[in-house]
Amino acid sequence: MTGTRPVPTLRSTERRAQLVVDGEPTLLLGGQLHNSAASDPEHMRRALDHLAGMGVGTVIGSAGWAQVEPVEGELDFSTVDAQIAAARDHGMHLVLIWFGAFKNAASTYAPRWVRSDTGRFPRAVVRGVTKEAFTYPGAMPKPVLSVFNPDLLAADRAAFVALVQHLAEADPDHVVVMVQVENEIGLLGDSRDRSPAADEAWVQQVPKELLAHLEEVSDRLGAVLAELWEGHGRRTSGTWSEVFGTGWEAEEVFMAWAFASYVEALAEAGKAAKALPMYVNAWLGPQPGQSRAGEYPSGGPTSRVLDVWKAAAPSLDLLAPDIYVDDAQSAMAVYDRPDNPLFVPETRFRTGNLFWALGHHRAIGFSVFGIEDGRVDSQLARACALLGPLTRDIAVAQGDGRIAGILLDDDPEQSFRLGGLDVTARGSRELLGRMLLDAGVQPPPPPPPPPSETGGAAGPPAPRDTRPFGLLLAEGDDTFLLIGQGVTVDFGAPGEAVEVDQVQELRFEDGRWTRGRLLNGDERLHVVPLDEIGAARITVLRTAVRDAR
Repeated sequence: MTGTRPVPTLRSTERRAQLVVDGEPTLLLGGQLHNSAASDPEHMRRALDHLAGMGVGTVIGSAGWAQVEPVEGELDFSTVDAQIAAARDHGMHLVLIWFGAFKNAASTYAPRWVRSDTGRFPRAVVRGVTKEAFTYPGAMPKPVLSVFNPDLLAADRAAFVALVQHLAEADPDHVVVMVQVENEIGLLGDSRDRSPAADEAWVQQVPKELLAHLEEVSDRLGAVLAELWEGHGRRTSGTWSEVFGTGWEAEEVFMAWAFASYVEALAEAGKAAKALPMYVNAWLGPQPGQSRAGEYPSGGPTSRVLDVWKAAAPSLDLLAPDIYVDDAQSAMAVYDRPDNPLFVPETRFRTGNLFWALGHHRAIGFSVFGIEDGRVDSQLARACALLGPLTRDIAVAQGDGRIAGILLDDDPEQSFRLGGLDVTARGSRELLGRMLLDAGVQPPPPPPPPPSETGGAAGPPAPRDTRPFGLLLAEGDDTFLLIGQGVTVDFGAPGEAVEVDQVQELRFEDGRWTRGRLLNGDERLHVVPLDEIGAARITVLRTAVRDAR
């Protein structure tokens, strides 16, 4: 069956590629289900019922190889169909993860018929010289298949293509808008696989495609990879050790080419069945406590080897960071590149980072992991509900360069230019307290401890984000839409006096935005709430500066 609606795609703009669904730019705002949620259709449907109450517009689900193909050649897409049906019923976009041969640098989602046949599907061999995350002394080993095995690639690719072909037939309305190929791919415990097949590949010539790509993008090559290549003579031919050296840094490049080539084979074949946007996600590295490859997954699409992935996997539309580090802003900056639109498929409950991603990096989406743990009255739920009706406006503003993100973390203020004006954003609570003290009035007491964003979850604490944050959209005619919490914005222009002309409060009721009060007097001291997300439309008046003589 062929649908009449256009297949979702990524469309390039002057500033950054955008996700286009049903012919319109859109944003994927929501979250990813826990890994096992999609394996039980009833559990999954209850989760999506809950997400609907949170105002979530996009959910990331999964299809596990072991469940899709429990017996070689026998395919079962019932859990996939259940996810499509539930997302369709709730009017949500669905992003589907293929948990194939590699999930979190292990192979626990590979079927038993794959894992039990170690002759046909050999395991990776590691020296265990680096510490490994998410394990403990005495733990049973996790299976890790070798990426250098062509039989594994053939089997994984066949199952993945069957999945995408099923989407082409069973999802004519394109509820599924993107597909993730594998999950946090790479190798832990060592900087490279030391199986016989891997050793044989290590002494081969570096593929000419990689070296040609490095030459082509040499003026914008990542600094670490450029230094590694140039430090060994910037060779245009040679073995892996001749071109990149013998250290773990060279072995990470070697593994990146292997894993990226593997994923490329799946993505290229899958897109021939249905040309959905496809991406891979990254377990970040290096990061605090994981300074070298093998401590984080060696060969995954990490900061040091992004250009290797771009060379080896051109069928992928983007490389996406899973962000659990405290410095989320730096992580976003690494993956926001002219050749790579930002999409965050996994991250913590920290709502200010969502606003920064959309406004500063023009992200196509932002997804919190374990979204079903979120409370219906959480800050994230309010953000999803408020931003949902504005996704097209935000996406269009991203394409036009009429948007800015505000996030005041360590810095007390942030300055930028938007809509032909200079803008300074500051924290409203600090400003209000200072102004009241100047007037001899006691400032308001500090806010109470923030409530948790999650309920009944076994994960780490997830307190509500108390930082000032927001989105500012330039709407034209010196009018700006501010959405956020605890933020004050001031406007200026050289040679002009700029003052507030009008502030229109905006209220969100029954799923839609309506006009509220015209704010003036004391209410202009903070035009959006201090401790919850709100919105206001600000119009300024420009007048010529008169000479004081």
